[in-house]
Amino acid sequence: MKAKVSVIIPAYNIRDYIEKSLNSVLEQDYNKENLEIIVVDDGSTDGTAEVLDRYAECNSNIKVIHKPNGGVSAARNDGIKASTGEYIFFFDGDDFQEKYTCSELVDIIQNQNADAVIYGYYRYEDGKVYETSLPRFSKDIYEGEEVIKDVMPAFIGLSNEDVNNWIKGVPDSLYVENPALWRILCKRSIIIDNDLKFDETLKVGEDTCFISEYLSCCNKVYVQQKCYYYLVTRETSAIYRYEREPFSKLEGKKKLNDARQRLVERVKKRTGVDITYTFAGTIVMSAVEMAFQLSGKNAKASRKKRYEGYKSFVEDPRVLKLINDFSIENGSLVKRIPFIFLKKRWFRLLFLATTMLHMIGYQFKR
Repeated sequence: MKAKVSVIIPAYNIRDYIEKSLNSVLEQDYNKENLEIIVVDDGSTDGTAEVLDRYAECNSNIKVIHKPNGGVSAARNDGIKASTGEYIFFFDGDDFQEKYTCSELVDIIQNQNADAVIYGYYRYEDGKVYETSLPRFSKDIYEGEEVIKDVMPAFIGLSNEDVNNWIKGVPDSLYVENPALWRILCKRSIIIDNDLKFDETLKVGEDTCFISEYLSCCNKVYVQQKCYYYLVTRETSAIYRYEREPFSKLEGKKKLNDARQRLVERVKKRTGVDITYTFAGTIVMSAVEMAFQLSGKNAKASRKKRYEGYKSFVEDPRVLKLINDFSIENGSLVKRIPFIFLKKRWFRLLFLATTMLHMIGYQFKR
């Protein structure tokens, strides 16, 4: 008999997308009685709530939770509380899946006696796939210490070694697995037994923290080299706006630093392993990236205000320590220069240099 599966979908103002998403789950070739669909309406104001109620009236396995707007993390936490399945998928309400997603992945997690299955996805826009993203791992089964050593670091961020490899020109040295929760099948018991929750202080990066902590609780992870999920790109999405608003990105990175610190403490308490090294390079690289982001011309803020914002990130004691611990190796002088400025704490000079680079049309790219 098939195990019961819970699909948790947060929904906020996605009226134009939610029907296709729900139809995708309803059309799964999985026993309807064992497929629980929990949709959390996060205070939508565009008619999404009415669409959800209509679907729930016609489909007994859809449960809709209406709540005041509290963000995607709070919505998912409410979904977890309401779930009763043995396994959980976390899908987004503007995406869709192959009809055999549940059946194939549940078979894998059961047959392999795994705690998680990681799988690939397609990027989808304007009615077509424009990118295929398969997991980049060297094997399909990871057990015991291999999970924290080899799997979790691929999601949480860059190490100092990764950044130095980038400086040296090593291809794909800054590649990080997309840490979205919709590309991993989870066991509900691991979430409940370890009291795992999404960090409700985060507007972005909540997936990174959750998936990293979840993996730290796993003993066996299976990597499936096949795509099941269609990630729909749209300009109104939260992450799309975040990437293009420097001050939003600044605040997001600062809150993510706080969340990473809490994550480090929890994982160390549970496993005895300090995972700071797995993302130290991400913080150092962010110190360079935010200089470029905030030094660009912005009609909403003066250069003084933008520099003060940059200082608030780079002068955080935790960031300063990671910059101090970073050793710059040989490689491209052009790539090394901003890190030299960081190491010497020439933050104003770095900000001025990036301002001048903007003036001549230079764009920083990883």
